[in-house]
Amino acid sequence: MNIYLLRHGEPEGGEVFRGRTDHPLTPLGWQQMQTALAEINVQHVVTSPLSRCREFARQFSEARGLPLNIEDDLQEFDFGRFENKSFSSVMAEDYDAIKGLWENPMHYTAPQGEAVLDFEARVLKAWFKVLQIKQENVLVICHGGVIRLLLKEVLGLPFVNINRMDVPYACISQVDVQGHEPYFYRLKRHG
Repeated sequence: MNIYLLRHGEPEGGEVFRGRTDHPLTPLGWQQMQTALAEINVQHVVTSPLSRCREFARQFSEARGLPLNIEDDLQEFDFGRFENKSFSSVMAEDYDAIKGLWENPMHYTAPQGEAVLDFEARVLKAWFKVLQIKQENVLVICHGGVIRLLLKEVLGLPFVNINRMDVPYACISQVDVQGHEPYFYRLKRHG
């Protein structure tokens, strides 16, 4: 089984902590995703329910006659009180409350938001649902934080390294999955 993890394209709203904030894609974001998938052939699509993923997934799956699953557990991390605030303002005004996301993510909880361990648990729940799909090539459209956690699982990385991966807009990570539980993973492509 090949699983293609696709991060959504550029959303409206600028450079902000955009977890549960539901910004739609910009026209450039749509184009980025279309370009990323130009050479990819899949039989099933799974998506986050947030519009920056879901709307493209709907159009893509309908145009190709593919089954589509909307998976709530693939939503991005809930940044709590940092939601929809600019990176620069949070870093300048509330650095002590956000720095744990990079310094010690395993023990970080966003103020009025989500704990990273809870985020990981729900993302892995969605991942194991995807692994039950009986297709050879599956596309999962989701978010940068979700992809970092999934690549942490695939590569066996420690938590402290999850934010060292660059996952730009419309980035595709291809994961080869062999066997049954316990699965054997191999990252075949990222970028």
